[in-house]
Amino acid sequence: MKKKLIPVLAVAMSVALASCSSEKVEEGKEKVRKNIENDIDKISSALDSYIDDETDLSLITDAPTDTTPKDPTPTTTADESEKDTQASDSTASPAPADFSPDFTFTIYDMAGNAYDESIFAEHQVTMINFWEPWCGPCVAEMPELEKLYEDYKDKGLLIIGVFSSTDTLDDVNKVLNDAKITYPILIYDSVFDQFQTGYVPTTIFVDQNGHIIPESNGYGDNVVVGSASYDDWAAIVTKYLK
Repeated sequence: MKKKLIPVLAVAMSVALASCSSEKVEEGKEKVRKNIENDIDKISSALDSYIDDETDLSLITDAPTDTTPKDPTPTTTADESEKDTQASDSTASPAPADFSPDFTFTIYDMAGNAYDESIFAEHQVTMINFWEPWCGPCVAEMPELEKLYEDYKDKGLLIIGVFSSTDTLDDVNKVLNDAKITYPILIYDSVFDQFQTGYVPTTIFVDQNGHIIPESNGYGDNVVVGSASYDDWAAIVTKYLK
């Protein structure tokens, strides 16, 4: 124990001496040195009376002695790890070299998941259907849209439903559950104001390069106003699927 204390107190002595180095009294230095040496002897003698060289200092100071690294806490959950694995296995097509979307956005579904214009690059045709839960024709055609999606999603079609009635989410959920909708349903953003006709449903089509497809039924440029049957929508979609 005495051996362990000497280097520590020697450092203290060096500090004490250094702090005095600017003073002219050499005898002061010597006095300090002798005082410290006496202190070392006194402390060592006192400790020797109840401690030996093998005593664990941590038992006195409460300092932890276990330096074994602990396993780090995972920063991701098992579900997140699974999502990462799924993402790495994704077979989505890379964006075309000339990908230059006509408009950009970041919008969210009701769970808070974000979608942006990059989603166009993953599908040959994206059909964006603007609807509301209080609109009878909108609700009536949703089972037709779901069937269209199921039949053509593996051929390059994506359907996105967009609504703005966030104050009636119970009604929205009921419509989605009744129609068994599996395609993305997103919350309206002002970026879509340019496509509004004053009527719902209104539908637009976007190609893989992010360009608006000039499909219209005469109620506005590049928009299809009103609901349609499965066959009518399929006739439009198949024109643009390669």
